Amino acid sequence: MSLLEIKDLTIRYGKKLAVDHVSWSIGPGFHALLGPNGAGKTSLMSSIATLLRPTSGSITIDGREGKDIRKSLGYCPQDNLRKSSFTVAQHLEYMCWLRCLPSDRVASEVSRILSLTSLADCSGQKIKTLSGGTRRRVAIGSALIGQPSLVILDEPSAGLDIGQRDSLSTILSSVAEQAITIVSTHLVEDIIDHASTITVMNNGRFCFDGRFEDFSTSRNLDDVRDSYLEIVS
Repeated sequence: MSLLEIKDLTIRYGKKLAVDHVSWSIGPGFHALLGPNGAGKTSLMSSIATLLRPTSGSITIDGREGKDIRKSLGYCPQDNLRKSSFTVAQHLEYMCWLRCLPSDRVASEVSRILSLTSLADCSGQKIKTLSGGTRRRVAIGSALIGQPSLVILDEPSAGLDIGQRDSLSTILSSVAEQAITIVSTHLVEDIIDHASTITVMNNGRFCFDGRFEDFSTSRNLDDVRDSYLEIVS
């Protein structure tokens, strides 16, 4: 079973303290990272994804650290997928190449991702012709290529409609059965149905970290919102 361990992590931008001595230990499951804009969530996610060097502290997954983490990582950043002349299928094939998948697995993996993200009907369309929501689904699918043991999605529902958000939540619930799945968001609607743990971040620190059942008495939207607002207020 994979284990992500973060110990005493600090991230500074000059005099600004974005992440303040955070520690976190999580295994496979759907882990929601909640917090208002500016709480430090994206800085933390970028550091776990090895895109941002922390000022101090350590991040390991199964004992690996630094760029070795990338072998286990699927990452969907906050910014949407850029427009390109690749078709959806070509983009996913390229992601398979980046993930070093054997050539005889590429076709089946692309087919799996197209089906999982409901993108089969637009597999031959160029990325630059797609709507923002569809490009977002391609980005999410890209993060799931090769069934990584650590999946990080930063504000993944941005640009998705209500139906697509519900579908995303179901997809991630399935992925989380095998992988450490972290969804960073400021919208409790994104995680209410399937999150197994809740971590609330504000002003660079964790102000709650525990089971969903200890966070809210139910999965009713109003109850979850009230619990969240009480913690960050």
